[in-house]
Amino acid sequence: MTWAGLRKRVLAGESVYGTMIRQARDPGAPVIFASVGYDFVLIDMEHGNYSMETVADLIRGAKSAGIAPVIRIPHLETHFISRILDAGAEGIMVPMTSTKEQAEAIVGCSKYTPLGHRGFGTQTGQTDYKPLKAVEFMKEANEHTLIIAQIETKEAIQNVDAILGVEGVDVGLIGPNDLSISIGIPDQMGSEILTQAIDKVVEAAKKRGKASGIHIGNTEQIRKWRTKGMTVLACSTDISFMYNASKTTLEEMKKP
Repeated sequence: MTWAGLRKRVLAGESVYGTMIRQARDPGAPVIFASVGYDFVLIDMEHGNYSMETVADLIRGAKSAGIAPVIRIPHLETHFISRILDAGAEGIMVPMTSTKEQAEAIVGCSKYTPLGHRGFGTQTGQTDYKPLKAVEFMKEANEHTLIIAQIETKEAIQNVDAILGVEGVDVGLIGPNDLSISIGIPDQMGSEILTQAIDKVVEAAKKRGKASGIHIGNTEQIRKWRTKGMTVLACSTDISFMYNASKTTLEEMKKP
């Protein structure tokens, strides 16, 4: 299996940078972001209209270019996690992770024995279609598969220490829009209440020896949270990049 080494870099405390693909379907899309220098790409099955086949193609495109494909699944379900990882994803991100029990379920579905109970299927995207021995590959996959719990509810903030205390969960990543809605201050990205909630995630991650991160469309906020200790940093989406760049270009063309 060819790995980009994202989990090892995250666990070593390195800052890693990514973006999200939500609209593009061509396997070349993640290759573009790899050519820029991004470390990982989040492929969005929660809000993106993707079939399993399309996601598998995007995963292969990412792996061909050496950028780590991390899939945000729609919901905590075994059949989403197992199929995504069998297709060769280097990590998963699970939205609305709000309790320790949910975090344990994620690890159980994502990791092979002895950490979890994931079933082994050989000669799939995860093994680069090679007929590898189960014992050897299961250990390798457990070492390389990154698990991100998305922290985006009031309940998750209350339980964040327990969530990040679960063995196998590597990152607590903030979804600021849903988090602001959940705590009653929608769209108020500069709110002190939201800042305090996010600070709690950063501190819990430090305490547990885990990483914290955020996905937001604002580079100033990315830099702010990086200085506070966040290391898994994702900005914007393919849709936003296309919209903003095309809008700016049109405005420039129309100038006298």
